[in-house]
Amino acid sequence: MIEGGCLCGAIRYRSIKAPTAAAFCHCRICQKAYGVPHMAGVRFDDGVEFTQGKPTYFRSSEVAQRGFCAGCGSPLVFVYDKAPDMWIMIGSLDHPEDWPMTAEALWGQVVHTQTNYKIEWEVLNDGLPQVKSPFRDAAEALLCR
Repeated sequence: MIEGGCLCGAIRYRSIKAPTAAAFCHCRICQKAYGVPHMAGVRFDDGVEFTQGKPTYFRSSEVAQRGFCAGCGSPLVFVYDKAPDMWIMIGSLDHPEDWPMTAEALWGQVVHTQTNYKIEWEVLNDGLPQVKSPFRDAAEALLCR
């Protein structure tokens, strides 16, 4: 069982299925939404259920929404409108250490996406594939192998 939630504890989720992939997204929307140089998320194909509370969603683009806790502001999920999967922010997992986002990860493919938008001073030398936009084309092909 994989569990997680927000900072204040108002929202909790769990999944009996493991994540299938992970990404560091460097797009400007992720930079603005999370206030960091890149988002770090793990993809669950299905099986995520909210066991306490529900996220509030913000439409961040024409194709996706971002879920967060309205109480503490913790970013929790990212969902595409036309995809069944859900991206969970790795820091919201109770045990993020169980899902290393490294080139050596044995549990799933990990990539850097939207690297054409990365902040200039950020150095990517971790051995992970680096995919320029658009995410749903090239990066998704890598993540779905």
